[in-house]
Amino acid sequence: MPKPLKKGLNIHVEFIRRPAEYAMRSTDVYTDFYGLGYITSGDREIITPEGIYFIHAGDVGLTDIGYYHRTIPTSSKPYERYGVKFTPKIIRHFVQTVGEDKFKELMSHKGYHLSPQAQKKVRRILEDMLYEYEHYDGTSELILEGMLNHLLITVFKERILHTSIEQKIIVKDDAIMDVLSYLDLHYAENPTIEELSGIACLSRAQFMKRFKQAVGSSYKTYLNCYKTHQAQSLLTETDYSIGRIADELGFCNANYFCNVFKAISGQNPLEFRREGRRK
Repeated sequence: MPKPLKKGLNIHVEFIRRPAEYAMRSTDVYTDFYGLGYITSGDREIITPEGIYFIHAGDVGLTDIGYYHRTIPTSSKPYERYGVKFTPKIIRHFVQTVGEDKFKELMSHKGYHLSPQAQKKVRRILEDMLYEYEHYDGTSELILEGMLNHLLITVFKERILHTSIEQKIIVKDDAIMDVLSYLDLHYAENPTIEELSGIACLSRAQFMKRFKQAVGSSYKTYLNCYKTHQAQSLLTETDYSIGRIADELGFCNANYFCNVFKAISGQNPLEFRREGRRK
């Protein structure tokens, strides 16, 4: 689940860098705030109950309250993005200005492809917002509210001139969505293709083809990337031994876990742990 906003604040601004293989551990839902993300590097798939969408560098993604989603990589480029989470309270003036119906229409899309001019403008606004957030004082929320309004108006205008990312839906496959939801809970059990094709009510061949269409990789590659991301969290957030992590994630032994981890992340687990704890 996503972290809540800091107590007493109505906005959170961040800049995130992730390795190219980064995949969200599980499906997220924002229960009491909206989200806006601007991608500066990388290519992602957004997996939602409605379908799967592409988003690329130069795109802005929007997350409505109550919207379930998960992202996974689709290229070898590092993943970088600005992110803003904000409550309904801080955008009340913006909603009053554009009208509630138009605001709902804006947030009903998963995001937008921005023109080159808008990309520069959005990035400049977000850089200023991040600086203000990192130097937060008694006047910062008022300043950030004005910047956020400016940002939303820019995106609002772009929605008329440019395409929404929904026009890049590649698969809308309920069967594969059921499988991904199952894997979120049972990945460490190493479900076989036969098990998963049974859940999807597909033949083995149909399942393998539709899984790759939906996710962009084979089942084995997806599972190893998913486990590697889980391992990255355990390495930085716990003192578990390499053997214990390998066992908890369903690897047959620690050596195989280390080989898979290094192949995907470019580092062995101990190197990753040391580097993560220096940050």
